[in-house]
Amino acid sequence: MSEVSLKDCIAPSFYDVHRSIKKEEFTHYWFKGGRGSCKSSLISIEIILGIMKDPQANAVCFRQGAVDLADSVYSQLCWAINILGVEKYFKCLKSPMTIIYQPTGQRVYFRGLDDPTKVKSIRTKTGYMKYAWFEEVSQMDGMETIRNICQSVIRGGDK
Repeated sequence: MSEVSLKDCIAPSFYDVHRSIKKEEFTHYWFKGGRGSCKSSLISIEIILGIMKDPQANAVCFRQGAVDLADSVYSQLCWAINILGVEKYFKCLKSPMTIIYQPTGQRVYFRGLDDPTKVKSIRTKTGYMKYAWFEEVSQMDGMETIRNICQSVIRGGDK
């Protein structure tokens, strides 16, 4: 990995959160903020770093509408890969929309919640699902739906 200072990638308002995630202090983080708050930048960087750090970790990103995935969380994760200077290790595929960490085969999956049956079919090829990113939670059907999704996809692993 090329020398990249995380201080150049993460907004100062998220330094403490970054340290908390690095220490694995909590299993859930909920971020509020409008456009320009840098929360999506932080999340995408943390997922990419986490996949590189834990050879068993995979991720899944959710939006209410599948049509919105490519221009939001997918693009954001591709940005994080580039800003971290690790593009030679990742393959970003548009069809099926997936990001693969090539050294280990770990993946980032993308799903729209407009068809909840697709969520249950996610199975990792290696490791376990460590990260679930729910983008634009205010557009989703509520916390019960999110809890059910987490129960379906977050299995295995000790973190």
